[in-house]
Amino acid sequence: MTFRFIHSSDWHIAKPFRRFEPGLAGELAAARLNAIARIGQIARDKGARHVVVAGDVFDSEIVATGEIRRALARLAEESDVTWLLMPGNHDPARLGGVWDQVQRIGCPANVVVLDRAVPHAIGRDAVILPAPLGSKDPGRDVTAWMDTATSEDGVARIGLAHGSVRGFGSDDVASLRIASDRARRAGLVYLALGDWHGAQQVCDGTWYSGTPEPDQYPDNDPGCVLSVVVDGSRLISVEKIRSAEFTWVKLERAIYAAADLDVLERDLRSLTPALGKTLMRLTLNGHLSLTERTTLDAWRENWSARLRSLELDDQRLALRTDHADFASLGFSGPLLEAAERLAAMSGDSNNPHRALAETALLRLAGFAAEVRREGAP
Repeated sequence: MTFRFIHSSDWHIAKPFRRFEPGLAGELAAARLNAIARIGQIARDKGARHVVVAGDVFDSEIVATGEIRRALARLAEESDVTWLLMPGNHDPARLGGVWDQVQRIGCPANVVVLDRAVPHAIGRDAVILPAPLGSKDPGRDVTAWMDTATSEDGVARIGLAHGSVRGFGSDDVASLRIASDRARRAGLVYLALGDWHGAQQVCDGTWYSGTPEPDQYPDNDPGCVLSVVVDGSRLISVEKIRSAEFTWVKLERAIYAAADLDVLERDLRSLTPALGKTLMRLTLNGHLSLTERTTLDAWRENWSARLRSLELDDQRLALRTDHADFASLGFSGPLLEAAERLAAMSGDSNNPHRALAETALLRLAGFAAEVRREGAP
């Protein structure tokens, strides 16, 4: 019979996001909890009553009790969905860890913890073959047992694992390696994987879902869940569905004039649906004049306010200076002499204080531009 389910992984609930200021860190942590309701709604929209989570539900094996209770309460609120949660390498199932705390607190009726490598039947439609991790370093392929696991004829065999397959995986080391042909060996209609934070097909019937809520600037495709339909031994479809609240964007652009910022602005608008929910890391190279650099500074201030976070790396953006720049900024007398001296130092590749001189010149130009703006009618 046709069986529909949602494949997710790598929730990393209670991730601290220490690299960000506390307000943003709190919003990002909350978004990971809020993802539960979004995934529940996706399941309902797709006619799926089950969500399988392939490891790293929690960010650590030591999690505050309050955080665990909040997660379980969110899962309980989605009472028409059954959540099948499996320990990963961040939250392994071992004595005194987070899953022991979950057991002491007690799971809601619609939550199943798959912390043992034994088949879990879902009616007569499917059987889940989980490969939970009991440590961060199991040192073996924990999916090997699936090859000999028995199941009734006609039942969809679905594997659930966390680790690295053929170069995919955030911990691509031998201890977390999974055979790339495990689905074929074990007669699986589908192998649901976690660890790699982007949605990715490995081979027929073997997929990483990625994290439903990004937690870093991506090189892959995070922020999705997979809607899967199987019928016995046949894989009918796998559909990637966006689930993220925040968008993380990494860009690198070359600019050679202030007008290039207009092009960059159009790119930004096309990349994200909601500026206020976007974190961006922007790397600039090329060169700008001193006057154009003041325009860039104003652009940075504007977009820092419009985006939720903007990290701008302009270390490879060269500075051009000439007397026309100095005149346009109103430099004269001792101020002009200081600017010319700083320009000479910053243009000398052998000067050990070159970078410091460029920073001082940019700051001086910024002050001058600000004074001119405030003095404008």
